[in-house]
Amino acid sequence: MPESPPTSFQYRLQQIPVGVVTLDGDRRVVSASPLAAALLSKQRVDWLGADILDLHPAQARTKVQWLLDTAEASPQQPAGMVLNLPDGTLISRVTVTEGIAGRGFCLLFYATEAQPATLPLAEPTPWLLKLPLSAHGGLALMDVADVIFLEAAGHYTQARRANADALCTLSLSELSKRLPPEHFLRVHRSYLVNLRHVQAIERRDDQWLLVMATDDFARIPVSRSNIDGLRRRLAV
Repeated sequence: MPESPPTSFQYRLQQIPVGVVTLDGDRRVVSASPLAAALLSKQRVDWLGADILDLHPAQARTKVQWLLDTAEASPQQPAGMVLNLPDGTLISRVTVTEGIAGRGFCLLFYATEAQPATLPLAEPTPWLLKLPLSAHGGLALMDVADVIFLEAAGHYTQARRANADALCTLSLSELSKRLPPEHFLRVHRSYLVNLRHVQAIERRDDQWLLVMATDDFARIPVSRSNIDGLRRRLAV
């Protein structure tokens, strides 16, 4: 079979460097491809078994945590991010895995050289500062910090404050991608909670319930697949 010419798409595709890293349920490095291992070893010699966040510069850790939290919140849908670099583009993808040792993660990243384009490359979507609410004659806005928890309501979302609730015009899936992961965590298919407003945890047999800081001390169920992630975030 003749070799592909250096200018062909197939040739360029074969030359794209790809890195793969697998993590355990505690987000510690289990294995890495040769390229990824070379990059990780530059950060720390004993990278195997290290927390993946510790192997990234401080300014990048929030983005990496967001990728992992987003993938864990929606295991059926990999999380991705595109970063523009001076000499090309870095594309990262994270998906949840299941194995003998339980749940883990697979990180895939690759870089492409800059190519002439007629459209600008997409930038990461910024975090929301306000939630758009349905109101008579227009839209009202709610400060993100005031949100206690969010509950799916079809294509919309019910946003709960301490003593009131309102209908947000965005879906719960969209909000899970647009709210800062250091404060918000999707603990159930139907619920996204603000961790700053969790007052207590109740356990009823195998069921975990979060007691939220609302006037009626609302209880939010935690799905089994999200308990480990919650425990890490709350150190319980």
